[in-house]
Amino acid sequence: MKFAGFGHINLVVSNFEASKAFYDRVMHQIGMKSYTGGPFYQGWFADEYMFVITHAAQAGDRSSQFRVGLHHLSFRATSREQVDAFGALLKEIGAKIVHPPEDGPFWSGYYSVLCEDPDGVRIEMNYIPKEGWDAVTAASDALSRK
Repeated sequence: MKFAGFGHINLVVSNFEASKAFYDRVMHQIGMKSYTGGPFYQGWFADEYMFVITHAAQAGDRSSQFRVGLHHLSFRATSREQVDAFGALLKEIGAKIVHPPEDGPFWSGYYSVLCEDPDGVRIEMNYIPKEGWDAVTAASDALSRK
């Protein structure tokens, strides 16, 4: 079977109004459009990808990267400039920025910004140039030869 992408991501949030305001700005910045919504849910889409937030039944809970479940959500950028623009938006909306746009150690040319949403879920946007993807492919090839 050939991988065909992810259908959708549904994130449960504790403060629906704060999260809706945060994600509405974030999703529109990365090119997603609103497609559905109600008093306890909101959805955005781009091409065949969908992202939905749903209000939690139990208010007051916060995310932790080290509990079972989502560690972080990462969006792909097509340039360093998109990462910079995303970082500027995060600053404008007062998001908690874990690290501003910067080079990272993962792959050649890896460039990312990392923040937390209103519930503490970490959101990243990263850019990996061709040489970085070449390194990912080489690492995968080396593992498959073992």
